[in-house]
Amino acid sequence: MMKRTLAAGLFLAACTPAAMAEPYPFEGRWDCEVGEFTFTDTTYDPGGEEMQILDVAQDGDSYVLTFADDYQIGLDINPDGTMQWFSAASGDSFTCRPLP
Repeated sequence: MMKRTLAAGLFLAACTPAAMAEPYPFEGRWDCEVGEFTFTDTTYDPGGEEMQILDVAQDGDSYVLTFADDYQIGLDINPDGTMQWFSAASGDSFTCRPLP
């Protein structure tokens, strides 16, 4: 009986919702020079047009977020707590500071 209980506990632990996972370091509100950008684990709002994040790819402290129509932005988390925002589509790059 103990083995079944342990196995059931391990199965349930593996099935915990993603919401229980640690947040991405880019989640929150940011002052990104041209406006306030807001990120959750599933959405990005650059100031009025909330976009669904379809994929997050991580490489160290760098993240690539993918949206509809294969639009992507890159986010680099800097050691000083700021974040670099970059769009290959437009070539724009902004330094973002976290907002309370």
